[in-house]
Amino acid sequence: MPDVYCFGHVSTGVILRLKGRFPAPDGYAEVAESLDNHSGEATGSALVLAQLGVTVALEGNWIGDTPACRRTLAFLQSRGIDCAGLEVKSGYPGVNEIVVSDGDSRTVFGRYCDLLFTTPQWEPPSLERIGAARVVCVDPAFGETTLLVARAAKAAGKPLVTCDARADSELARLADVVAVSGEMMAREYPAAMTDPAARARLFEDYVEQCPGLVVFTAGSQPLWYARGRTAPPAPGRAAPGLRCEQPPFPVAVVDSAGAGDSFRGGLIYGMLCGWSDADTVRFACAVAALVCTTAPGCVNPPSLAQVRALLVERGAPLPPGL
Repeated sequence: MPDVYCFGHVSTGVILRLKGRFPAPDGYAEVAESLDNHSGEATGSALVLAQLGVTVALEGNWIGDTPACRRTLAFLQSRGIDCAGLEVKSGYPGVNEIVVSDGDSRTVFGRYCDLLFTTPQWEPPSLERIGAARVVCVDPAFGETTLLVARAAKAAGKPLVTCDARADSELARLADVVAVSGEMMAREYPAAMTDPAARARLFEDYVEQCPGLVVFTAGSQPLWYARGRTAPPAPGRAAPGLRCEQPPFPVAVVDSAGAGDSFRGGLIYGMLCGWSDADTVRFACAVAALVCTTAPGCVNPPSLAQVRALLVERGAPLPPGL
């Protein structure tokens, strides 16, 4: 049975790496490289975890009945990911995306509105696989299906990890870990992107409403994390309600498209190891930094030895057993 059950996006796409910055409207940018990609939030986290030696079962949207989408499925299987719950749907075009990355940012073009806001294009999640896993990871955008996974995880007593859930949502209240990205803040809480006081108030709102570990990622800026105020104190955990910071590991960024997904994978790995919040967040930062030095996305995630080497090189404390 798997260590981790992931439910969410399984996408097939292309990453265009630019030599310079993303152009203004009617502008021009030189393409440095065009790369086939196997992507999606759940997919990225699953690829990272599999490379770290974790067994993963992946479920989510249908796989397209196209050569490109079948290559994505074959690639995931080649990485040792259990894809038995993914269905290749006859005649289905698949979930496809184009990502334009300039090193500092990435812009996604896809068909996710069609996937998420029309008729369901996925099979129901497997309650058996959820119950058998040690940790459950769910993408936030699948509506009632996301909540079905979250509720099933809690009913089975399994830690739940998610991302980009609103502070006032049921998903955030159910989660043991919720990572909130700048992309989500820009969409849902735009004031928090430009006003430090608004960002601090938003963090406090999450900490008040969410009982688990709350993490605000911030790209090249220090991230914030804290346990919810209602969380019981425990060894290795941040004090309830106390905001902590973790600076990122500066690297030469090649492609940032997989940063968030790989960070979530790193958090899950730390949970499986029973590490402290500080060790877990630091490890996840190192994983995400290394993913940003490769392209495309999470297709070439780091090994455990590479993560350890980065931590040693930067003089960072090593988690127990690493």
